[in-house]
Amino acid sequence: MIDSLLLISKNDIPFPQAAITLHQPTLKEIAYIGEKTFFSGIQFLNFGKDDLRPDEKKRLSDLEDFDIVMKIANAKDVAAQQSANQAKMLLALVFPEYQVSLTQKGIILIKDEESRIIDKKNFSAFLSVLNEMFASKFLSVGKQNEEYNPDGKLAEQIAKKFKDYHQKLAKQKGQQQSGQKIAILSRYISILSVGQKRDINSYLSYTVYQLLDEFQRYTLKQQSDMYIQAKMAGAQNLEEVDSWMKDIYESSI
Repeated sequence: MIDSLLLISKNDIPFPQAAITLHQPTLKEIAYIGEKTFFSGIQFLNFGKDDLRPDEKKRLSDLEDFDIVMKIANAKDVAAQQSANQAKMLLALVFPEYQVSLTQKGIILIKDEESRIIDKKNFSAFLSVLNEMFASKFLSVGKQNEEYNPDGKLAEQIAKKFKDYHQKLAKQKGQQQSGQKIAILSRYISILSVGQKRDINSYLSYTVYQLLDEFQRYTLKQQSDMYIQAKMAGAQNLEEVDSWMKDIYESSI
C-alpha cells in the first residue's frame, strides 16, 4: 500500500521493481487523451481470466493475467488494437519521458539508450500501484467482469472482440448510457468549483487522487453541515452522519 501522503503530495511514485518512477498526471494532462481513453486504458491493463467466458477461462487456465493482456495487445484484431492503443496513451502519461510499447514480453519503456520493462514478474505489483494512484476501486474501474468473446483459434488470437465497459461504468455512476461521453472527473471538478466557490481552472492542476480526496472530504462536510442545520431547526430522529474529519483512506480511496 502506498503512503497516503505520497499519493496526495502529487510526487512521482517510486517503483523499485522496475527501477522507475510513475508520474501522477494532472487532470489537465489527462484531458489531452480524454476520460474515455483514460478509463479504457486502466481497464484494459486490468483485464484477465475473470473477464473471459467460462469455457475460455478453462481453456486458458495455464496463462496468467499478464499473458492474456499482452496477447490481446499484440493481436491483429482491430478492437483489441484500439484498446491496446488506449492503454499506451495512458502509460505515456504515467511515463512521460519514455517511449512506450506493448510486446509479448511486457511493457517496454525506452528513453535514449536506457530501457525498463514491466514483465510477468512485476506486472501485478505495477497494477497495484497504478490502481491505487488512480483510485480505481473508488471510480469502479478495473476488472468489470464484462464478457469477452475470443475467436477460438489460438490463445494468441483471443482478441476477437473486447467489449466496451463504459455502459456498466455509466450505470454505476448514474450517467446516461449508450454512446454518451464519459464525464466523471469533469463532473467532480464542476461540483467542487461551484461548491467551494473556486476557479474551475485551479482543479486542472490536481491529480486524480487529489481530486477524489477533496471530493470525498467535501461530501462529508456537506452531510455534516446539513445534519447540524437540521438539528438546530429542531429535527428529530435524525440518522447520525460520519465526522467529516474522519479517516477516508482506509475504505474509500
